[in-house]
Amino acid sequence: MSYEETNPGAVESETETHRLEETFICRFMRLLQLARIHESGNRLTVEALNNFISTGRRLLDEEGDEITIEASHGRFFVQGRKLLIRKQSAVFVLSLLGWFERLGLYGLRFNADFDKVTNKKAYDFILEMIEAQNHNEPAEWLGKRLEEERFFWVETVAAPQSEAGASAVENPELAHRLYSYAYNSLKSVGQKILKGKPSGIRKPLRVIQDITDLAFVNNEVLMGITTIRDHDDYTFTHSVNVAILSICLGQQIGLSRRSLVRLGISALFHDLGKIDVPLEILNKPGPLDTREFQEIQHHPLNGVRRIIKLNADSELKARILLPPFEHHLRYDLSGYPETDWNRPLSLFGRIIEICDVYDALTSARSYRQTPLSQDRALGIMLAKSGRDFDPVLLKWFVNLLGVLPMGTLVKLNTGHFGLIYNGGNFKEDHLPKVLVLRQQNGRYTKGEILDLNQRDTKTGQPPYTIESTHHPTDLGIQPAVYLM
Repeated sequence: MSYEETNPGAVESETETHRLEETFICRFMRLLQLARIHESGNRLTVEALNNFISTGRRLLDEEGDEITIEASHGRFFVQGRKLLIRKQSAVFVLSLLGWFERLGLYGLRFNADFDKVTNKKAYDFILEMIEAQNHNEPAEWLGKRLEEERFFWVETVAAPQSEAGASAVENPELAHRLYSYAYNSLKSVGQKILKGKPSGIRKPLRVIQDITDLAFVNNEVLMGITTIRDHDDYTFTHSVNVAILSICLGQQIGLSRRSLVRLGISALFHDLGKIDVPLEILNKPGPLDTREFQEIQHHPLNGVRRIIKLNADSELKARILLPPFEHHLRYDLSGYPETDWNRPLSLFGRIIEICDVYDALTSARSYRQTPLSQDRALGIMLAKSGRDFDPVLLKWFVNLLGVLPMGTLVKLNTGHFGLIYNGGNFKEDHLPKVLVLRQQNGRYTKGEILDLNQRDTKTGQPPYTIESTHHPTDLGIQPAVYLM
């Protein structure tokens, strides 16, 4: 007997309690079972098609733009979240897992056009799933079939390459892709909130997990990608940069992967409350008046309110609320919002505060068109160590970035400009490496990499030295384009 027959009303009750993912999986498998023995016009098949489509549409309404099902390590992940296998649905979930395994299929993605799917289109798709079993490379065969125009609403998902196994050449490409995913997922959350639509955090959470994995493999490439600056979409690029910097700093001080993921998602959402601040205030070119500054001061608390309303596990939300609230309080609690606390800031709050201020100082803003070079920003922050910033964490942060942070624009004694490629090390008195920028047809191109530790064999003096530091915007360049 089927799940629906043995558990009357169970699917509907679970849908009402936001278990749409589980219901969708069950109805997907139910449709596969029926399509193997019944034609599309059969009453049971029609009912199964209607249930599959309607559940998918409701899930799409909740998530916004796509439904992704992935099978990994004997479990399903729907929208990047592990699907719990419960007694009521175990038969259907495990049966569909077995189907995926037999096909060698990692995942399926149903895009926003799923809303336009008819019973016939859905039935044709199910027939392709069944037919794929008869081919030597079923997943590859199915993937090609789903590229046909009639299947515009669904595609196969390839298994991700292990980050740990990625080569040095592949890591930059992976970092770019993860940065883009993080940016788009955060922007999607913000846009849904502004439109009054429900928004979840599964996509942002999944990409933060991937960024965390890459931090354990190659945090230098992640540090390089944070040199991206976008004045027009400052809030979103800034939030992604702060998330990456926070994860890298947390990894340096020995936090576990689970803690780093929580730190990363807290940092990604640290400025979510700014969506409630009027754009004329956020983009005001001059100083803010008292009323406008008070509006800005509300954004940490507004961020907490916004996070509470997200569609996400209540326990997870409870764990990520405090750092966004704290990130402007300062180490000595002299910042905002005003509180009567006399206890120290949380570890995550102190980490995010450091990364937030550093990225803000080194970015162009509406009220400060000329950003500070990375070394000058660190100098200003060090002068406030112990007052605004945790002095121990700030030292770790400086050591993480290097003598001169990656992406700093420098002018060499040769007259050429270059970008810090490797920041060196304070403790080992190790000077950085510089990627020389060559000017060609009015544009800058990559040149050679110079090691400033080199000495002339005759004089014993370094042939290349840094004369001055600048910000990349002085040349109108994005360091990440060159460093990656």
